[in-house]
Amino acid sequence: MDWFIGSGASDAHVKSRLEKGGVRCLSLEGRVIGLSILDGATIDLMMIDPDHHRRGLGRLLLRDAEETLLARYAAIRLESFADNTVANSFYEACGWRHGDRLEGEGPTKVEYVKKARGD
Repeated sequence: MDWFIGSGASDAHVKSRLEKGGVRCLSLEGRVIGLSILDGATIDLMMIDPDHHRRGLGRLLLRDAEETLLARYAAIRLESFADNTVANSFYEACGWRHGDRLEGEGPTKVEYVKKARGD
């Protein structure tokens, strides 16, 4: 994850999505401390400022994204870097099911899936 942020790729991705829409921000005292990007049935990106980790804000942001997408789709998905064990443990603790391993250019990713209740 550090290479993604450090390379500027995350900033470019957020900027491109701001122009298209689907960015949801979490702010505290007028400062953006987290964001999620929703694209169809996918949580495309979710980040919390590291200074605000371990305060329940990630769960809050994830719950907002889940509720928004599950109101429209029977199943939703997200991708995570395979070696991002902290994020992957977080998603699993929040009820996401580990799906396919996604090989391709760049670091390996894993897919997580969540279905609407009753499905």
